[in-house]
Amino acid sequence: MKLSQLYANKKFKSIVFNDGLNIVLAKVTKKLDLNKDSHNLGKTTLIAVIDFMLLRNLSEDHIFKKYQELFADYVFYLEILLNSGQYLTIRRSVTSPSKISFKQTNVSVSLLDENEWDYLNLSFAAAEEKLNECLSFDVLQKWGFRKSVTYFLRSQKDYHDVFQLSKFAKGKDVDWKPFMFDMLGFNGDLLISKYNTDTEIAEQKTFISGLKSKFAVDSDEVDKIRGAISLKKAEQADIERQIDNFNFYQQERKLNKELVEDVERRISELNSIEYKLEFDLDKTKESFSQNVSFDINQLKQIYEESKIFFPENLIKDYKDLEDFNKRITAERNKYLEEKIIELTEQLKAIRADLLRYNNKRNEILSVLKDKDSFKKFKGYQIDLTKIEGEISRLDEKLKSIDKIALLNEATEKLTEKLEIIIKDINAEINQNDINKVYPEIRRIFHNIFKYIVNSSAIIFMRQNSQGNVEFKVEVTKENEVDITAEGKGNTYQKLLCISFDIAVLVAYHKQSFYRFVYHDGALEGLDNRKKANYINLVIDYCARYNLQYILTSIEHDIPSEILKTFTPKQICLSLDDSGDEGKLFGFSF
Repeated sequence: MKLSQLYANKKFKSIVFNDGLNIVLAKVTKKLDLNKDSHNLGKTTLIAVIDFMLLRNLSEDHIFKKYQELFADYVFYLEILLNSGQYLTIRRSVTSPSKISFKQTNVSVSLLDENEWDYLNLSFAAAEEKLNECLSFDVLQKWGFRKSVTYFLRSQKDYHDVFQLSKFAKGKDVDWKPFMFDMLGFNGDLLISKYNTDTEIAEQKTFISGLKSKFAVDSDEVDKIRGAISLKKAEQADIERQIDNFNFYQQERKLNKELVEDVERRISELNSIEYKLEFDLDKTKESFSQNVSFDINQLKQIYEESKIFFPENLIKDYKDLEDFNKRITAERNKYLEEKIIELTEQLKAIRADLLRYNNKRNEILSVLKDKDSFKKFKGYQIDLTKIEGEISRLDEKLKSIDKIALLNEATEKLTEKLEIIIKDINAEINQNDINKVYPEIRRIFHNIFKYIVNSSAIIFMRQNSQGNVEFKVEVTKENEVDITAEGKGNTYQKLLCISFDIAVLVAYHKQSFYRFVYHDGALEGLDNRKKANYINLVIDYCARYNLQYILTSIEHDIPSEILKTFTPKQICLSLDDSGDEGKLFGFSF
């Protein structure tokens, strides 16, 4: 895969890439103008645009996010040359970055006005899958192209480490080391298995630690806890026996709620009868005390005072009446006296029954409210509950110890598995006959670096104390063992990254893989003689291995004798500080 052309629907310096060396050149036209800056013309921004067209997710720091309003209406087109010889154009807009279109052609063409696309507005996931399919890489097939593309789009922030790109700096080793192991020709699945097993063991140990902390247990206390459970169960059985044998007064007399309610109901009925009898008795006594009172002399006086004639014959009639009333009263009183006696006897009997039932009620209540009995019974129940709770807690402890034992056993098996994986990784690194890619990359890397700077450099791997692989590269003396300080400098570090990327492309040049690499600011800080070596090597390797090399540089970083050898085709893009027109997008941001 190579880059063919990049263009947009709005103001943008379109680029046509050639098959070999491509220079993105930033020119300084106003050296004396201190307000001009050759470092903000767009040569580094170009990587961000190409990466965007190769389906990078838009992060918050991407220029299309930071300056969204400026690029809202932009639609970009990237044409790439597939390893099959066909051209594939990718269309993607800033406004709808998750809608991507594809079209394959037999020749390089501009599709700015194209309406018929082979795949129109695919979702991001579908587009990534389709591009993987179109690229048809026959190496690193289990990894999507996005995993490796950044190694061949190195910006200034990606020169700090040969193997670990900036996008992996904040992640975990599992995010990139298995891929790197694969790219160097080894079995990356071993590293994935190693990291996954590490994670499982760590999770098991954390869970075990949590159980130990929660239940305050130790696997050495199993017999002690079992003994405590046995003693508690014996104590539980003893208390249950005491509760079962506890003789309550109400149980002996078969007292129950119905009996209590019957006594209360009978007392209530007797109270009603008593009240009625007392009422009748009071009324009867009141009637008994009322006698007939009639005075004939008083009547005669009233007549005289009124000057009314009082006949003498009336005296005889009133006396007869008085005698009659006396006889009637005597009869009534005799009856009332008999009734009083009867009511008194009935009331006496009712009160006797009331007293008996009240005593019965008090007897029942005294049993039901027996404080000593129920306090003792309640104490037994509380003790039983405590013991049952303690037994349950000890059982949980025992279960947690059993669980811990099982987890420890599982952890031991995982540890044994881990040891085997570590040995397999070691054997993988030390194999000499099977892996042909790693020795080839290491040899080419050494040759490239040696040619440019006339110093040897070596790629090597080692396992650390945890059995994890560490990828190393060092600049060495002629015996390639003693480490020098040269490899620690920024310039040499950049050249180590460049040498590695080219070495990988050369090692895989006969297979379907990337055949381009973009290095931003590669010449900065180099001695002119090393710059000449570097340019000559790139041109030679592009021709020999059918590679495409894209280099960004400020004009004054390229020696004039080298600069004048570049053809107009090789300088694929010129930027300058003359004004906005000289910038990549024709405006500042």
